[in-house]
Amino acid sequence: MGLSGVGLYELPSEIAKRKGFYAQEGLEVRKVAVRVGIQVAALLARELDYSTVASTTAVASVQGLPVKTVMGWFDRPLHMLVARPQIKTIADLKGKRIAVSALGSPPHILASEALRKSGLNPDKDATFLALGGSSDRLTGLMGGTVDATPLDIAYIEKTEQLGLSNVVYLGDVVDLRLGGLAVATEKIEKNPDQIRRVVRATWKGIVFLRNNKQETLLIMQDYLKLSPTHVDRVYQYAVKSLTDDGAVAKVSLDNELRLVKERLRLKEDIPVDKVADWRFTKELSTIR
Repeated sequence: MGLSGVGLYELPSEIAKRKGFYAQEGLEVRKVAVRVGIQVAALLARELDYSTVASTTAVASVQGLPVKTVMGWFDRPLHMLVARPQIKTIADLKGKRIAVSALGSPPHILASEALRKSGLNPDKDATFLALGGSSDRLTGLMGGTVDATPLDIAYIEKTEQLGLSNVVYLGDVVDLRLGGLAVATEKIEKNPDQIRRVVRATWKGIVFLRNNKQETLLIMQDYLKLSPTHVDRVYQYAVKSLTDDGAVAKVSLDNELRLVKERLRLKEDIPVDKVADWRFTKELSTIR
């Protein structure tokens, strides 16, 4: 199971692993960090079975590569746009350098939309640099390589300790999904039962996150290295962004498909079934 790095965005899978939900389904899950830009290639090469950066696969799906999202878990981004101390507003980012994990990645899309909604042109008014996961981007920000970056909200404690500026919580300004599971379509065709079990176990992780606050806080403190003083704040962001059904909210997916359409300069609207296959999440109604 591929992730871009440890973060709140893939917490449901970590809970499912720690609570034994995967083991209950006869699964042995190994989570590995893989750069966002090569996760699709890793899926197609069978080096990964699942990607937890599902939104990254949308462009690949539209371009005809055989990958699809089979599950979602956060309907809104869990990122804070963090910047050097002197930058207080999105408008202050005009002419600045912004770090993202990869061009076309969720952080890139989120930052671009935030700039656009503030009246800036992301293609002309800022320079985007691909620096990798949240920890790499924070290092770039602290080292002066960049002026700002979207960071997983789990980093909020560290950014405040470092005196950085938390410019805006992107979940308040952008409706876009975060996290989820994507697979090669070959796996859907040849091993749907495994996908069914992975989705079912991960859904139990989502339900546990929502309904078992105190134990979830302890898991978050350990896994995300959060202090007791900050963990509840991060938990609240996570809970209010959780999916209701294991799929992706219509407004979030519609926005994502609109952005893909614009990026690829397509004339026709993109049908949902081009990027997602919800057959497995539709079977989750008995696990609520």
